[in-house]
Amino acid sequence: MAAPKRTAFQIERDRRDIADMYLQGWTQARITEHLNARKGIDYQLSTRMIGYDLKSVQEAWRASALIDIDEAKARELAKVDRLEREYWDAWGRSCEDAETTRQEGDETGPSKVVKTSKGQAGDPRFLAGVQWCIERRCKIIGVDAPTRQEHTGRGGGPMETVGMSLAEWTAARTRRRADVEDTLELFSSDDE
Repeated sequence: MAAPKRTAFQIERDRRDIADMYLQGWTQARITEHLNARKGIDYQLSTRMIGYDLKSVQEAWRASALIDIDEAKARELAKVDRLEREYWDAWGRSCEDAETTRQEGDETGPSKVVKTSKGQAGDPRFLAGVQWCIERRCKIIGVDAPTRQEHTGRGGGPMETVGMSLAEWTAARTRRRADVEDTLELFSSDDE
């Protein structure tokens, strides 16, 4: 009898979990073991299937990184433009006269309805919103001059740089990865 196939929902859920574990440095074998140990799952995954799902996740990451920057800017500018229109409309409404109504009369019933109108100067929070929209638009399209940022070391002096050869860097990275895997192994053995 063939093993049950995953639904589209299960595939997406598994890929999300696989991506999370992969970003934490888990091996494919460990991911497979962890996912197959879940309760309520009527299917089993092979390490090969984890590799296939991981490849799909990585392709999706690459595709999302290729977003056209001009398209993204245009989309964000449209949002800022819409928000600015809303702020201007709210500003206009806040400048209109405020009308209140009340009923005058005695205990037997109201004798007349009195309307009062009061002028308003407008709510400055809406103009602050307009100002934010203008500033944001200028940042998106690059009208503002870039801000200068300086990094300093201890005591405000220049930063120290330490040179490292590729071999030294690779060795340090390997040691760090081994430390992380040892730590993860400690936590996973506690769960069992």
